[in-house]
Amino acid sequence: MRLALRWLATLWLAALLGGCAAASWLGFKGDKVNWKQVTLTAADDANGNSPVAVDVVLVSDAALQARLAELPAAKWFAGRGDLGSTYPGALRYRSWELVPGQRLEIAAQALQGPRVAAAFVFANYQAPGAHRARIEQFNGTLAVQLDSAAFTVLVTQ
Repeated sequence: MRLALRWLATLWLAALLGGCAAASWLGFKGDKVNWKQVTLTAADDANGNSPVAVDVVLVSDAALQARLAELPAAKWFAGRGDLGSTYPGALRYRSWELVPGQRLEIAAQALQGPRVAAAFVFANYQAPGAHRARIEQFNGTLAVQLDSAAFTVLVTQ
């Protein structure tokens, strides 16, 4: 009887510890995206007076996060479909295209979902450059300002 109880206790403990490891492995680390509002604004001369594609990218995998942190926007836009297929559970993104002078208010629910390790904004400018920004804060208001040859990201409480 004692041996059976020890055996059951050992199995229970192994299952409990295995569950903790699985929760971590499944991506329950990170932060919830809880922006109240997302605003994209293109200046009158944005992208040399041409439309500019913008992606907000949410990542829940540390290896992919490191990869995207080094990726210029041109390569992101060329390979985002492949990356989405390669990392289907670890990568989410929303895409928009703005013309010069346009302002978009994005519903906060559009970017909600599982916890993330990192968030990035990529803008597909004609001019060479990284055109990538990492977002460090996941609550408050997110504002992306697209200017003639670069963009800025501001997160406020």
